[in-house]
Amino acid sequence: MRYFIIALLGLALLWAELDAKLVRIRRIRRLVGSSERDAQITDYRVSPLDEQGVFKYAFKTSNGIDVQAAGTALETIGIYTYISPEGQTIETRYIADELGFHVVGRHLPQPPPIPDYILRSLEYIRTHTEDGKLKPNVF
Repeated sequence: MRYFIIALLGLALLWAELDAKLVRIRRIRRLVGSSERDAQITDYRVSPLDEQGVFKYAFKTSNGIDVQAAGTALETIGIYTYISPEGQTIETRYIADELGFHVVGRHLPQPPPIPDYILRSLEYIRTHTEDGKLKPNVF
């Protein structure tokens, strides 16, 4: 009897998790709307690898998505634009290389400026030793 109750509780937890996933999917579908689901590719261009191993591709869709990229196996640069739910055009530029994925866009949050007292502290650390004496030949 104990195993039956445990199994029943396990099934109830599994059903609750599945139901939560279905609710999230329904919410996303409502937010996206039918125009997004029915989007068509309106332009598609792909260039084969050239002699240096550089690829290029671009495509556009009927719902305002525009993607362009070029690069090699070690470095890729690209740009993509789309229309936000608020109706604004979002443009994102990126570089992916051995140092990581670097993104630039006006819509992305920017860090606040470094306070002046922190900049002065860093300059002091750079120009002085641990005991507070001025380092020789520091420019």
